[in-house]
This record gives sequence, structure tokens and C-alpha cells, in this order.
Amino acid sequence: MPFTGRTLAVGALVGFVGASGGCGTSEPARPAAAPSVIERGFAQGGKLTMHLSAGEYTIENSPGDAIRLEWKVGNPGSAGSVEASVDVNGSSAVVRAEGPRNGFMVTIGVPTRSDLWIRLSAGELTIRGVEGHKDVSAWAGELKIGVGPAAQYRLVDTAVLAGEIQAAPFQGSKGGVFRSFIWSGSGPYELRARLTAGEITLRDK
Repeated sequence: MPFTGRTLAVGALVGFVGASGGCGTSEPARPAAAPSVIERGFAQGGKLTMHLSAGEYTIENSPGDAIRLEWKVGNPGSAGSVEASVDVNGSSAVVRAEGPRNGFMVTIGVPTRSDLWIRLSAGELTIRGVEGHKDVSAWAGELKIGVGPAAQYRLVDTAVLAGEIQAAPFQGSKGGVFRSFIWSGSGPYELRARLTAGEITLRDK
């Protein structure tokens, strides 16, 4: 029987506070918007599908069995443009995050054992402390993927159209155009990473 998911979508709303004082006084600098959070329970061993707009993302192991999506923006005035959701359906979940083109920073905590399928339009993505299958693709930017022990993988398949691949845990390095790096082992997991322009870095942590 299929499970019925329940979507929790949050639009961040920030009010503007005018400066007081007479004519000729300038408005004081406004602090950055406070982070906003969505948290949903999610068991170990599930699959997470993520659709992410341009920004700076960190995906890391959560202390408990939950997905925790937290974000902030550099300009409080753009906080209302954020659209974020976490939709859990049994052992699978869909995470969506879309925000302003500049200053959008997101941290996503997931169970330590999770399979990840991620599509990022552009920006910087860091994955650390997550064990499982990983399938990551982006148009432009930098992908930093913590892989853990190389012995956990049966296949590593990476490619960049223009840029570099650094794969120290698998003794690989490529640079230039139309570059790829493929490695085979005897572990349970597969790692696939695709980038049009930029740098893919596979590292121990």
C-alpha cells in the first residue's frame, strides 16, 4: 500500500522596520534575516530527492532520524522569495529549496544512512557524513562530496564538461574539457556526479 505524504511548505515573511529620527538621518543597517527551519521525521536508509535552486548548500548527517532544512538569506528584504518544502512519503522524501540568486545559504540535515539524488542549478554544494548511494548533478559551481572509506563503493562515475575532478580517496585527478573519472570496487554503494562547468572534489570527509 502506498503511503500518503504530507507537505510542509514554509514561506519566510520578514517585516520592514523603519528608522526613527529627523530629516537628514540615514536608516541604520538592518541585520541579516534569522534562519527559518522545517523539520520532519525520517528513518535511516531512505532515499532523498532534492531539487535545489542556485545557492550555497551543506548536506550533513543529522543527530537523529529526521530531515532538517534550515536556510537564511543575506538580504532580509529577499526572505519572502524563499520557497522550501519537505515531503515525506514512507521511506522516500522530496526536498525543494528555491531562494534569491544571491546570499541564499541552506543546511540540510539527513539521517546518517541515506541515499541522495540531488539536482542543483548552480552554486556550491558540500556533502559530509552521509553514507549511501549518491547521485549529484549541477550546471555550474563546486561539488564537494565526502565519500567516507573508498571500500564502501562498487562504482564511482564522475564527469565535468569544463573544469576539474579531484578524487584523492580513489587516487584520481583530471582537468581540462570533457573530463571523466571512473572507478570500480566491491562495496555496496554507487556515486555519480555530473557538472557542466566547475570542480568536483571527492574527499574522505
